[in-house]
Amino acid sequence: MTKLLHGRYLLSLREAFIALIPYFVSSALAILALNSALTFNLVSKDSQIAHVVSHSAQIILLFFPVVVSISIGFFLTKNYAQSGIVGALLAVLCFAVHGEFLQLNKGEFTLSSTSTAYAIILPSISSLLFIYLMRTLPQPRRQFSALSRFLREKFLVILPFTLVFFSFYVWTPLLGDLGYLISLWLAPDISQASVAELTFQRMMASHTFWFFGVHGDNTFSMLFEEPFLAENVVANLSAKTFYDTFVLIGGTGCFAGLIVASFWLKKGTHERNVAQLSIPFTAFNFCEIILFALPIFLNPVLLIPFILAPAINFFIAFNVLEWGWVNTNNLEISWMTPTLISGYQVSGGISGVILQLMLLIVNACIYYPFLKWHSEQIHYQKALNQLSEQLNISEQLRSASESQFIQTQRAKERSSKALNKVLEELAQGQLLLYYQPQISQVTGGIVGYEALLRLRKSDGTIVGPYFIDVLVKHGQTSIIDSWVIEQAAADLEHFASQEYWPVISINVNPTLISDDKSVLYICDRFKDFPKQLKIEVVESSYFNDKSSVITNINRLKQHEIATVIDDFGTGYSSLSMLADLPIEQVKLDKAFLDKVATEQGREFYSAVVQLLHQMNKQLVAEGVESQPQLNFVKGLKIEVVQGWYYEKAIPKEHVLNYFNDFKMV
Repeated sequence: MTKLLHGRYLLSLREAFIALIPYFVSSALAILALNSALTFNLVSKDSQIAHVVSHSAQIILLFFPVVVSISIGFFLTKNYAQSGIVGALLAVLCFAVHGEFLQLNKGEFTLSSTSTAYAIILPSISSLLFIYLMRTLPQPRRQFSALSRFLREKFLVILPFTLVFFSFYVWTPLLGDLGYLISLWLAPDISQASVAELTFQRMMASHTFWFFGVHGDNTFSMLFEEPFLAENVVANLSAKTFYDTFVLIGGTGCFAGLIVASFWLKKGTHERNVAQLSIPFTAFNFCEIILFALPIFLNPVLLIPFILAPAINFFIAFNVLEWGWVNTNNLEISWMTPTLISGYQVSGGISGVILQLMLLIVNACIYYPFLKWHSEQIHYQKALNQLSEQLNISEQLRSASESQFIQTQRAKERSSKALNKVLEELAQGQLLLYYQPQISQVTGGIVGYEALLRLRKSDGTIVGPYFIDVLVKHGQTSIIDSWVIEQAAADLEHFASQEYWPVISINVNPTLISDDKSVLYICDRFKDFPKQLKIEVVESSYFNDKSSVITNINRLKQHEIATVIDDFGTGYSSLSMLADLPIEQVKLDKAFLDKVATEQGREFYSAVVQLLHQMNKQLVAEGVESQPQLNFVKGLKIEVVQGWYYEKAIPKEHVLNYFNDFKMV
């Protein structure tokens, strides 16, 4: 269940609806303000203020499907490592055209209110199709190598974008036929069922719509006739008033009971926080915040109480009213009337209030075990922050800042400030890759370059990756990994355009080597550069999941990408582990070499080199800065040397000149 709920598709939909919470709140406030003013006779229905507020609320509700489609398209494509803006444009275009939201009647465009169900379906299909085509269609990157990266990416989306849009001329009729069959199945048989049965069927259908993100009551009203709502379900009480007053206690899903149940959870839990924030709106039966922020939407854990609570309310209230235990009158009230007030008005006394309180407690008892399990097992915020396929750093920084916002432990405040400072400096600066040459002591030539991270700060100065330790501490290194992978690929394209095909090594977070999706992405991204990429990972990465690590190293090797152990000798050195890994090259940490000035240091370094050579490992001596150090490693027959003795890390623009001018010292 956790894996299902933490899947990238559902998490992306949740992000999309969380982003729309301000939109929900604005529409709710507009309707609430208008109805309150009318109820207390502060304004008349014909006044200018009432007209303006009503007009604004109608526009907000009318455009709701549009903003939903835009948000879904953006977050889905962004979280699958594609352009969020392109995904949003494609989603809203497919919805407006193929969902017939925008219609042309007698030369004038009108907006349709009957295509709301398509606002989630069409953007989901368009985004997933676009992502699939971007990954599977051949992409002629080298033909666009002369263009800027931004312009090149936009050219590459033209074909997938076009194919997806026109494919909906096939998809939409099929979806329409499927929707028609579903509507036939859901359509109530007015001639054969009682008012109570019809009202119950309507409730189940509308809650099903709500669960899939569609306004259940409005959708049902658009699809089916419902004259039975005006008829009495029991003596002196219409079905609609019964439904609004004694079934939906606190709005769709009986959310007043959910709020009470949330107070039985530990303080600081996500579920309790969301419930508390929604109280002012739930009091007037607005349900969107709980539906999409908790969420109920597409959440199989909370589907059970979402359906069960109103069903039990219906059964209990209907029987209590039919037995005459609660008085009723023929009063019609607004669906926005708060719980307890509505019960008092409908019953004309305290009996209706007592019934509502009883139902509220029953609902809280129904919701509590599901909320408790959800709180303990489903960590949505953590999962959202781990959507690591995004390549746009500014978007990832927003996600990281949201993660920091929810930190409540005072002990972490200082650490959070350090992270925020680093993220701000990254956002204001520019990440770069510099390249330090690696020199073969056998052939005397350049055999590769290590890509080293640099940051050009806002004042123009170039500094080293001082920020890595802070990002590692807060689990945010995936931001950098994604950027390094993309930039390395772009730099290889740059070198290829100059007819130079060097081997480069990149450093990534240790956890990446055990992540199947990340490894597959690297294999696909560098498929045009066989034998030109090496992945450097420190030894600690091999201790978490040995079988996955070995599988992924072999997978990289099949795609002609080598894996190198970096900084060998620090942290978790394990020769037995090294013997099991299918790797050929090991880099000796500079800290070892710095100690060869002493006899003990020379003996230890020599012993490690001898042992690794016996294991048939090719060695790279890091940190060679002086002639005595070079003479020492040469005497040990170390194959490759890297260090300031030959060259510091240089910008990619200088790499080709360095190669052409290089002479073995």
